Parts: sequence; structure tokens; C-alpha cells
Amino acid sequence: MDMLFVKSGKSASIIGGIIASVIIAVVVVSMNANIFDQSKISQNSVTSVNSKIKVAASFFPLYEFAKNVGGDKAEVYSFLPIGNEPHSWEPSIQQIEALKGTQLFIYNGAGMEAYISKFMSSGEFSNMTFVKATESITLLKADSAEDDKEILAQGGMDPHVWNDPILAEQEVTNIKNAMEKADPKNTQYYEDNANTYIAKLTALDNSIKSGLSNCKKDTFVSFHNAFNYFSNRYGVHDVWITGIAPEADVPPQDIQKVIQIAKEKDVKIVFSEDLVDPRLANTLADEVGAKVLVLSPLEGINETEQQQGLTYLDKWNQNLHNLRTALQCQ
Repeated sequence: MDMLFVKSGKSASIIGGIIASVIIAVVVVSMNANIFDQSKISQNSVTSVNSKIKVAASFFPLYEFAKNVGGDKAEVYSFLPIGNEPHSWEPSIQQIEALKGTQLFIYNGAGMEAYISKFMSSGEFSNMTFVKATESITLLKADSAEDDKEILAQGGMDPHVWNDPILAEQEVTNIKNAMEKADPKNTQYYEDNANTYIAKLTALDNSIKSGLSNCKKDTFVSFHNAFNYFSNRYGVHDVWITGIAPEADVPPQDIQKVIQIAKEKDVKIVFSEDLVDPRLANTLADEVGAKVLVLSPLEGINETEQQQGLTYLDKWNQNLHNLRTALQCQ
């Protein structure tokens, strides 16, 4: 696989004093209105009047998985506000305050959520169960972990497992197990919902395998290094521009390496992303005479997509269409 390494000056830590100040606060602050389904969440009790379990998911794909498993028995919301890119995001005092009454906090792990270790070690969330969605998944080494300090601190593993639908099935299973433990009277309900959604992920896997089975090219240029699991699963090669963190600084020599590879592979499409500035991708595309399309790492969605009700499956079908264009598939 072609690899580029870049440096990042970003830090993804939470000031220890934030949690302490939140705990002693006496005013309940409403969560940012942009968070998925946040207006539906009861802030003053562990369960709502309908006895639904309250579940926070750290960002978009985990929110999607949890929402499909939880169905009508869970109040699921995304901790990451809409339109944000999770790699460098830190929660506000108000967003941490809104966790009150949450029973399950579903997170990806592998350094994706910089704040999670502070939450877990603070002792202030003893009534909340932290659910690591990547549990029992064999992680790949991140080829460019040095551009993200938090990922490097967590062992330098690649967190982007959700872009492999088969590994996403394991994340769904882990979420299902956690919901069953938190709400055992609805075990069969969660089991049925998980099986239904896993069947959809299996169908997505089959669509990708079929869609990429007859292509003239096998190399694509993505914006950041979020598709290692996907590339390994489906036998394609990914050349990334910015490394494991999408907003990392990119040295000119690394841009030149991408340009060289793109020319050697006769790349006609350079991918940008939906939540980052497209100018770098546009510049690189101009250099190699390529067009720019979007390949979403599915780390979040924008406001328009939320209003349209786009799902994880919808977004991956869009990705597959654009990948087939880039790889010149029949």
C-alpha cells in the first residue's frame, strides 16, 4: 500500500478542570441544539417516562449503529455536534453537563475520542457504562499515527474500522450486548434489531464486492488515511494526502509524492471530504489534471444531510458510486 506520513500540531486533550467544574454546577444547561435528537433527551432522569435507556454515541457511525439497535427502547443521541470532524473535537462544559442521566456511552476507542480517558478516570461518571465498540476487533497499525498525538498515545492503531462493513457488524454486536445488559427485559428486541441491521451491513458488503469486481484501476487518492480496513477488505490501494488526521499540516514534499503517484497511476479522480476544506484536494487535482469528488470517511454529516435523513448506509452507497467512477469500474 502507498503511504504518506505527516505531522500534526494539534492536541486533543481535555482540561482536567472542566469535569470538576461541570460536576459542581447547579444550573442545568441545555445541550447544543445541533446535536442529533438532543431535544428529545430527558435531562433529569436516568430513564424517560417511557423507561427508555439513554444512550450517547461518540460520533456518527456509532450513533447510527446504536439507533438501529436501540429502536423504540432507547433514546440515542450523538455526543458530537452535527458538522464537526471528530479527530480534533473537544466537548464543551454544556455538552459534558448534558451527559447527566446517560446510562451507556458508546465510543470507538483506539484514540478516536481524545476526551474519553479523562472521563473514565475522573470517577464522576460512575453511573454510566462506557462501551468500547471496537472490543474484540483486531486493529491495524496506523501508518501515519505520528500526526495524531492521541492515536499515538493509545498505541498507534488505526481507529477507522467502521469503513469495513464486516467489522462494523462486530461493532453493532458489541453495542447490542451492552444494551441487553443495561435493559435485560428487552433482550430479544435488541437481538432482533441487531440481526436486521447486520443483514443490511452484509448486503452492503456484497454490493461493494460486486461493484468493485470489474475495474480498470485499483488505486484511489483519498483525503486522509481513513480507508485501510476498507482497502484491505476489498483489494484496492489507497494513497492518502493528509495522514490519519484530516486537518494535519502537509509538508510540500508529501504533496509532491502524492502527485507523483497519481501521475504514475493515471489517477483521474482526487477525493475530498465532506467536513474539511476542499482547497488542498482541488490544488492537487489541478496538478495532475484530475476532477474532485467526495469520498466520505463517515465520521460525521453536515446539516443538509441531517435534514435529508441520510444514514450510514446511504453515505456508503454514495461512496461506492464515486469509487466506481474513480476506479473506472464496469
